[in-house]
Amino acid sequence: MAKTLGAEIIGLTGDDIAEEILELANKRNVSQIIIGKPEHTRFWTIVHGSVVDRVIRRSQGISIHVIPGSQQEAGQSQKSAAVKVKDKGIGPQQRRTLSVIPYLASIFMMISLSLLITPISSFLGPANISMLFLLPVLISAARWGRFYAVVTAAMGVITFDFFFVAPVFTFTVADVRYLLSFMIFMLVGIITGTLSARLKKQINYSRQRESRVSALYALSRDIAAVDKLDAVLESIASNVAGTLEGQVVLLLPNENTKLILQKDSGANNFLNESEFAVATWVFEKGQKAGKGTETLGAAAALYLPLSTEQGVQGVLGICFNESEAQFDPERIRLLEAFVGLAAMAINRIKLAEQARQALTLVESERLRTALFNSLSHDLRTPLSSIIGAVTGLLEDRNLVYSPEARTDLLQIILNGAERMNRFVGNLLDMARLESGMLKLKKDWCDLQDNIGVAVNRLGESLTNRPLDIQVQPNLPLVQADCILIEQVLINLLDNALKYSEQGSKIVVTTQQRENQLETTVANQGEGIPDTDLSKVFDKFYRLNSPLQVSGTGLGLAICKGIIEAHGGKIWANNNLLGGVTITFTLPLSNQAMGRVPVMNEGV
Repeated sequence: MAKTLGAEIIGLTGDDIAEEILELANKRNVSQIIIGKPEHTRFWTIVHGSVVDRVIRRSQGISIHVIPGSQQEAGQSQKSAAVKVKDKGIGPQQRRTLSVIPYLASIFMMISLSLLITPISSFLGPANISMLFLLPVLISAARWGRFYAVVTAAMGVITFDFFFVAPVFTFTVADVRYLLSFMIFMLVGIITGTLSARLKKQINYSRQRESRVSALYALSRDIAAVDKLDAVLESIASNVAGTLEGQVVLLLPNENTKLILQKDSGANNFLNESEFAVATWVFEKGQKAGKGTETLGAAAALYLPLSTEQGVQGVLGICFNESEAQFDPERIRLLEAFVGLAAMAINRIKLAEQARQALTLVESERLRTALFNSLSHDLRTPLSSIIGAVTGLLEDRNLVYSPEARTDLLQIILNGAERMNRFVGNLLDMARLESGMLKLKKDWCDLQDNIGVAVNRLGESLTNRPLDIQVQPNLPLVQADCILIEQVLINLLDNALKYSEQGSKIVVTTQQRENQLETTVANQGEGIPDTDLSKVFDKFYRLNSPLQVSGTGLGLAICKGIIEAHGGKIWANNNLLGGVTITFTLPLSNQAMGRVPVMNEGV
């Protein structure tokens, strides 16, 4: 009720209820305290004292409102609307089951001690004997608590009086001073038992707090280390079920915002049609319901909404295994802490998925923009040249053009078609790489032959360029997809042509370095800023250059994908001639190390 009215629930532990209430009130600057008057008997109040009286006496200016409750069983925990405190020392889960073992142990200790002391009683004297009889009292207090310590003290008084106080073997006390010893016996039992009980309470409270903190830490650690929804749900279900000893189910909405079972703790699933209806109500209303609540309390389980700022992410249901104390406020608060962590983790996974989808949309939009730009330039330019040349040839019915001019027009058509073919090929290769459909058809390849094929396919583009090809003699063959390696060389040569001045030299080098073949393509021109060297292999990345460079920025990205698919590496760096050198390596197998081409002529 306090929580539904917006109150803050605070759990306190301590030895004195009144002291803990007033200490919290002073820290929070509380001016009004409403406290219930317990229905204890007069004798219980005389023995244990009244919490209400102590709070009133120590209030020091705080207004105390005492509310009489209905008839309650003695020993029920006192309640407050502002501060709710439970004396766990008298709760049913804290009460010890009476056992005969402590009594038998006390009797055994007294008999053994009496038999041990009797032969030397004249040597020890009454004072030392009385001190020895305190030992069983202390042991009982430390081992079993206050009640058994008092019982043991009473046994000690009787035994000491009967066997060692004159007249012996009677309960008559000749010396009245022994009555003081008997009183001390009883006080020691009461005091040591009380201290022992308090210490055990504190140990129990510390263990409970440690267990709860450890459980919360374990859950937060587990859900923070994974980014998959199934793994997060599995961690939540197992941690909550193991800590709170119950069967757990997690229900999340599908695309139609209808709840479906996503994960359970592996035990017998308690969900049925009526339980599912309760979970649906919790999801729609955003409030807890089920067993232990005032809403749909006939349900077999307790259901809590996984609420965040973005709304209800799902529902967690738990059916406790224990029948007693299953709705203890401490356990409910721990459960709510679990639910809060679970809601944040599920929300984090969903937001991450939305971020990935948004990034995919951005990449798609970027691709579409790049394709439109390419279509407007890289396709229209060669198409315009082809259309112009074909139109001229068709209109030349009177054979106005000389054979040399007709050859030039046909060459324009060929160059434009080859340019379009490279452009479309790059787009298809990039699509194959990203879709994972690229399949390598490996065969024994001679890189010298691949370089020759790439140079021939570029044709007219290399006519006016000095080309220096340096191939190490007797290079071993390499297992690779020859067609794709030729495509890599074509793209690298085309890139070297685009980003270098007309008439500058291009150098191609191939050599063996240990167990791999290394090929470089170098040009002379402007270098690349050091910060951009690692970006030149990104899709659609193009350098700012004063030269008129066409293309989509896919050529080097395709080279990187093909080389890495072969298990090689590719990188770029600036050379001493002011240009750029792009290097790629291909691994050599042990079989290839002894395999060389029959002929190795220069290109």
